[in-house]
Formats: sequence, C-alpha cells, structure tokens
Amino acid sequence: MSYDSSELPSDRREPSWAEGRGQAEPQGPRSGPHRTLRMLRRAYRWQRRVASLTALGYFAVFLTLTVKAPWLMTRPGPGGLPTGLVLALVQIPVTWLAVLLYEATAYRLVDPLARRARQSYPAPVHRKGGR
Repeated sequence: MSYDSSELPSDRREPSWAEGRGQAEPQGPRSGPHRTLRMLRRAYRWQRRVASLTALGYFAVFLTLTVKAPWLMTRPGPGGLPTGLVLALVQIPVTWLAVLLYEATAYRLVDPLARRARQSYPAPVHRKGGR
C-alpha cells in the first residue's frame, strides 16, 4: 500500500463532484480529501494489471508451450508454417490489443477520475521561475 503526503491547501472547498447533488460526502475512514486520489490510484493500478497480464500472459503461454510441448510447436500449421511461428506472429496483434485495452480503460476509467481530481484541487501556484 502506498501513502502520499500531498501539498494541498488546508482551506479546501467542497469537491466539485459533490456540488449540486444535495448530498454531503460520506464520512468515515474511506472519505476525506484524498478519496479521489485513492480512487485514481486504484483505477490506474487495475488498468496496468489488465494490460500487462494480457500481453505477458500470452507470452508466458507461448514460452510454456515452447518448452513443454515442442512437438506441438514444430507441427505444420496454417499455410504450412510451423505452429510455433504462427503463435509468435500472433503475439504482435495481442500486444496491440493490450495497448488498445490500456487506452480504452484509461479513457473510460482513469481520465474522468483525473479530471475530477484536477477540478477539485487546483494546481499550486509557484512563486519564482516555476512552470
């Protein structure tokens, strides 16, 4: 579990996603000013795991078949190519699928949370020569 010390101002206003709904933010151990950041970290962690397991999982299966079933990998496949070569070539589209999955989950899950966090807590103003 990771913890962060944020440099957010102590005079915080009500988060923008809670405004206009007529409901206050729930109180308890999971509520508070860092709730959105926790949700963002959780969504990003899930996104990384799914994309990594998609690409690396296929590669692990390919390597396992290469070691444990060489007879299967040398057998002729479609078009006369060895099955191992076909499976190795299929890894390219699987990797692209992992990239597209990563982008889709970023657009659907992570980006809205990042926008919410950005709107809730404006960026600190730097005094000298900062960006």
